[in-house]
Amino acid sequence: MSQVLYRKWRPGAFRHVVGQPTTTQTLRRAVESGRLSHAYLFCGPRGTGKTSTARILAKAMNCLSPSGGEPDNSCSICASIDAGRAMDLVEIDAASNRGIDDIRNLRERVQYTPAEARIKVYIVDEAHMLTEQAFNALLKTLEEPPAHVAFVLATTESHKIPPTIASRCQRFDFRRITRQDIAGRLAEISAAESVEVEPAALDLVSRAAGGGLRDAVNLLEQAIVSYDAPVTEENVRDMLDMGGDEASMALAAQVLGGRTADALRTVNEVAAQGSDLRQLQRGLVDRLRAVMLVSSGAELEAGYGDEEVAQMRSLAGASDAGAIAGAIRRMTAADLRGDPSSTLPLELAIVEVGLEPAPRPAARPEPAPEPARPARPAARAGPAARPETAPAPGRPPGAATPAGPAPQPAPAGPEPAQRRPPPAPVADADLPADPQARLEVQWNALAESLRHVKGDKFNLKALLSASNGREVAGGVITLRFPHPSHADRMLHELGVAQSKRIVEDAFERAMGGRYDVRVEAADREGPGSRAPGPGDSQLVRAARAMGAELAGKDVPPAPESEAQR
Repeated sequence: MSQVLYRKWRPGAFRHVVGQPTTTQTLRRAVESGRLSHAYLFCGPRGTGKTSTARILAKAMNCLSPSGGEPDNSCSICASIDAGRAMDLVEIDAASNRGIDDIRNLRERVQYTPAEARIKVYIVDEAHMLTEQAFNALLKTLEEPPAHVAFVLATTESHKIPPTIASRCQRFDFRRITRQDIAGRLAEISAAESVEVEPAALDLVSRAAGGGLRDAVNLLEQAIVSYDAPVTEENVRDMLDMGGDEASMALAAQVLGGRTADALRTVNEVAAQGSDLRQLQRGLVDRLRAVMLVSSGAELEAGYGDEEVAQMRSLAGASDAGAIAGAIRRMTAADLRGDPSSTLPLELAIVEVGLEPAPRPAARPEPAPEPARPARPAARAGPAARPETAPAPGRPPGAATPAGPAPQPAPAGPEPAQRRPPPAPVADADLPADPQARLEVQWNALAESLRHVKGDKFNLKALLSASNGREVAGGVITLRFPHPSHADRMLHELGVAQSKRIVEDAFERAMGGRYDVRVEAADREGPGSRAPGPGDSQLVRAARAMGAELAGKDVPPAPESEAQR
């Protein structure tokens, strides 16, 4: 049986490890200077060289004639480690040997001296799988190991390693390997195997590997076995069931452009062709991410064609950064693991992106209105022939905002400049001048404008619809709620800066001026503009009804009942 490529071309020296220059340089210098640690912790994604580097380190520690910290790969110890027959290199799969009994056996074995090497090396792969009791049993050995023993713990989930273990190890973080480094290594392997593979095919394999060289070499071998030379980009696309990047690029443009129907049609067309929707999702997220990078002014990674780059720049220029980030979040959250053939998760994500509020453009002064435009009711109610100015914060609007940003005279009747896109309708000149009447007329439209807007926890339209009364007094709009829980929810949203701004902006657009929004519950004393206190809960009210009294200076007194009065 032939040896698979990823094992055949496993690095045998530090200089052969791809994409980890800092780690390999440090380890090489440690071997050269003799400043070796008794325990190492190798962390990083799969396929980035953790176990291979641990084996190289074991060879370098015990090599009979090392050179510059590198093993010579020709002495008897290096040969036995490469062949997998070295008795002094013990590899333990922590996923299968994770219990306290396994670690106790290990503690007994470390007391024996090496058979032929100077240092006996234990490589514990997937170390995060050890149980808590096993970690505790290993702790003493790591703290005070015999002089002839060294440990290398390898893990893909470093956060699961107890701090007491990690603090006794030298930690090295293995990073995802870049596409360029992976493609370069694949080209070297293809040349050594005398197989012709197009550079575009190698780029595609490196992109599909997700930063893991082992996965990339496996995909390369699969392509070499599946197709005749030369292996082309189309061969790799067919092997990976990727269909083509055109669908992903078109879908990205449709999602960002708000063309929900076209996007849904594209997803179903790809599904009807039998293509893997997970590949479509990965391609879509990859291109949305590239558009986000271009929009943010970051450097775009290599691997995209000139036509694709031009499309991404065009999309970045026409899309809001917040909308791009929201689309990435929605598409990434679409879960296709349960049923990869179902189009529903992607369809839901596309529809949700289409329902997101429009992005907020930067503030800009509106053009001066035509002189014949009638003045607004609030302006007619005040003294005539006076330049209109913006209403002061906290007061009802007495005049409209001037057309330009500078405080200068302007013709009567210009609309206030919109700092944000209006989910609520802008007040019209035909609306009543009385603020209370205006609020009643605008109420349904105002609530409907927040239909798809979620605050910190709750839908804002649902909260407004739960109120059963509202009152305008001075510069304050008081919302009354029949139930304390509804009032508490509205108070929570008004206590969050972003949610409060959205609510007050909606009222400003409906009323033509800035108001302070407050809350009042029907069964509470006085206005409910305060946060709920210790005497507001249902449990406290029930206890008071039974005659109990609460101690503490911060607890308000219980209201007197009719019988007590």
